[in-house]
Amino acid sequence: MRLRNKPWVKEYLKNNSKYLIKWDKESKINLADLFENTKQPVHLEIGCGKGNFITNHALKEENINFIGMEKEETVVGVALKKTLTEFNQKNREVTNLKYFNDFAEDLSDIFAPSSIDKIYLNFSDPWPKARHAKKRLTYRTFLDIYANIIKSNGILEFKTDNDGLFSFSLEEISENKNWELIYQTTDLYSDQTALENNIPTEYETKFHNIGKNINKLIIKKTF
Repeated sequence: MRLRNKPWVKEYLKNNSKYLIKWDKESKINLADLFENTKQPVHLEIGCGKGNFITNHALKEENINFIGMEKEETVVGVALKKTLTEFNQKNREVTNLKYFNDFAEDLSDIFAPSSIDKIYLNFSDPWPKARHAKKRLTYRTFLDIYANIIKSNGILEFKTDNDGLFSFSLEEISENKNWELIYQTTDLYSDQTALENNIPTEYETKFHNIGKNINKLIIKKTF
């Protein structure tokens, strides 16, 4: 997600650095050093946007540690500000959510094997041109990387408004032995059971409000 640079972001992130993950790019992140409760499962959102999704998950699920990953510094600043505001309004300290302002094609460089319990991909860039297919976050090489860092029987949830990307993702999953498809829908908002615990992203709310169908799938690691 791209936003115009905001002059307050750098200072804000500096003053709230305890909510940010630092990576020296020479060793993998030690998740046990990040959170007060190290025994809790860790959920990772890749491309967390303005933070609505992961903030509300962290508020709702205190027994889970969350990481919001986003490459744009301005977006991280906006997301963190939202998180701190929402938690402060509820008189709660943020102990189960940190943001990671970085990007790597291979997440295996960042996270140890079998260290993440769940991954969220929400409204990722569809890269619509055929020549850019390998950049799509549900391309086969990315699926292999996710399978490496996620724990046995770990879950990946994917939502998108882009029907073409959704079809592409289903094809990639069907050819990947590391994953089992356990849920799919091309119209999330017609599935009342799935909506019971659904937390929308900013994009999701925007597209749903103009009548666009929302696609969702859930896959489970097979080993």
